[in-house]
Amino acid sequence: MTEEVRQAVLEVAAGTEAIRLPQAVSGRPGDEQRPAQAAVTKRGSGRVFQWIIPFLLAGVVALGLTLYYEYEQSVNQEVTALQQQAKKEALAGRYSEAVQLLGRAEEQRPRFAALIRDRELAAKAAQLKNQLDGASAQLKAKKLDAGEKALKQIADMIGKRQEPLFVPFQKSLAADQVMLTVLRIKGQLDKLTTVDALADKLDTVRGLSGQEAAAVKAQIINKIAGISYSSAEEKLRKKDFAGALEAVDNGLSYAADNPKLTSYRKQISEAKREFEEAEAKRIQLAQQKAAEEELNNRTAAVDVSGVTAVLDDYGDLTISGTVTNTATRPIYSVSVYLHVYSSSSGAYIGDAYANVSPFRLEPGESGSFSTSYYGVYEQAEVSVDNASWYLE
Repeated sequence: MTEEVRQAVLEVAAGTEAIRLPQAVSGRPGDEQRPAQAAVTKRGSGRVFQWIIPFLLAGVVALGLTLYYEYEQSVNQEVTALQQQAKKEALAGRYSEAVQLLGRAEEQRPRFAALIRDRELAAKAAQLKNQLDGASAQLKAKKLDAGEKALKQIADMIGKRQEPLFVPFQKSLAADQVMLTVLRIKGQLDKLTTVDALADKLDTVRGLSGQEAAAVKAQIINKIAGISYSSAEEKLRKKDFAGALEAVDNGLSYAADNPKLTSYRKQISEAKREFEEAEAKRIQLAQQKAAEEELNNRTAAVDVSGVTAVLDDYGDLTISGTVTNTATRPIYSVSVYLHVYSSSSGAYIGDAYANVSPFRLEPGESGSFSTSYYGVYEQAEVSVDNASWYLE
């Protein structure tokens, strides 16, 4: 009951008591001379007031209680509205605003346990958001050890909490943990030079989701394909067709859709078949032409032209060109040896090797070659160092 209501009740009670006092007690002169009938009438009126007073008191109390109830209901509605708005703000990620709204609600209901609990959760969510933002910034700055330590602390704080408020943090934490794993693997890729080592890292990222994981997975597969291609190329140069096919198949087991490996496998198989056929035919040849023709055919049987080097998005060179048979006899198993130089500085970068297709060239017939040189990362120039072939 409010102080105003309590005061009104006291005033009504005081007025009623004044009415109930007998006039004889008032001490006014001449009252004793009034007729007896008047005294009886006053006693009757007193009884009526004795019935009215309790009803008046009850009405005043009921009014006070009603006003107090309506006031409390109004406060409850305001607190509930603040709590619901705070919930919306928190679920939308605006945790500081939620804390402020719950603080205003607590001023109205300071001992309401639900408000205290909600404000503590919102404050903790605001703290977690700041920590997650800091951990993400550390990962982007390549401070992986510090970022990993921060993520472990956040994981311990979140634990197995199932409140809806913490679901976004669990997702963000998982995404940052994936990014940490991906960044660590990316930092190790340059040091990995074997298919087996790269395959181990590929197994690690297979179960990860997200764009970063997909990008590093593609990078690993591309590097496996490149190593397999180089290994097969080296074996093919030594006419180890079985070894070259094995190297390509190993790469295709990880990069089944790689067009370069698929095409090179066909080229190896064709070269193997043509080599075997040509070798059998060559063994059957009994004589060679005259010494002059032989010298010309062995020293100037091919003309290399149209050599180009194209740098792709991964920093690798694709080298291609044309070879023409200038001998008087068919030639086969033609190979071209190339030097690679920096376009900007002219510095020597390395050597490349390519086989010419088709395997056999008639006099005046032209063939083409294409090979790759990995890890250049700059524009380069290519020159022909040497060429080799077999005469029929």
